[in-house]
Amino acid sequence: MKLRRFQVIQGGKQGRAGHLPNTPRLFRAYSYGNLTKADQIYHGVKFNWYCLERAAPVAPYAQVISGYEQLDGQCRDAMQREIDRYFTDQEARKLSAYLKDRYGLPLAVEEVPLPLKNKGGFFEEGSSVIYDFLELCAKPDYPLAFKVWGYYTLTRCLSASDLDNALRFIRKSLELLGLKDTFSSGDLEAVAKTLHEKDGLVVKNQRDAD
Repeated sequence: MKLRRFQVIQGGKQGRAGHLPNTPRLFRAYSYGNLTKADQIYHGVKFNWYCLERAAPVAPYAQVISGYEQLDGQCRDAMQREIDRYFTDQEARKLSAYLKDRYGLPLAVEEVPLPLKNKGGFFEEGSSVIYDFLELCAKPDYPLAFKVWGYYTLTRCLSASDLDNALRFIRKSLELLGLKDTFSSGDLEAVAKTLHEKDGLVVKNQRDAD
């Protein structure tokens, strides 16, 4: 299998600066894409990928977890689970190729600064958020030697109906202002998505809420 390049964003640069000699580089990995659920399309959903049921740690826990020997049992177990969920460089490259070839999804990764000092690389949206899971390794003809699951939340995701509402709102606003509407739907969709991403703005139809 030809391995495709994957993107390392800013977190990776920080991780390389503090990388420990003779320690595998570890990465958190995620993708953004659209999701259809209950006949509704959601845009810009973040799929967080993690390694499931790692048979053995990629490095001694004492080497990759800060103050490992001083941690109490519960905290130690939690930090071990965190480390086990991250991907090695080779695993991330294989996952990147698989997601691109099978689902057309690009993979973004951030390198984890080691030794790990704090837990928090997963489920960062908070305990009040509802998550759904993707059993990636249970799919037919799954080719990777390591198991991968993903999770996502639709909280704060822009739905297709929200996007349609935004386009109608923008066009009606231009009409009321007496401005000529020469914009394509693609241009207006880009504006609506940017406003949602940066400012959390969503256009709801009052009739849908009744």
